[in-house]
Amino acid sequence: MPYEQLVNIIVLIIFIVAFITADTRGKIILALIMALLFILPFMFPFPVFRWVCFVSKAIFGIGCYFYIK
Repeated sequence: MPYEQLVNIIVLIIFIVAFITADTRGKIILALIMALLFILPFMFPFPVFRWVCFVSKAIFGIGCYFYIK
């Protein structure tokens, strides 16, 4: 999926900015969610699960954007 790489890059950039502005507890939560979203598709390589993680990454990126604002 060509859009998956684009979403990964955008989410990663927004995550880094949100991670910098977060407090200590927020950093732990953000890092845990981000790690799970990037590792789980490789642990469970089912097509449906990849789509669920793809949508979850997009929602996570939107949530990080609103956290920054």
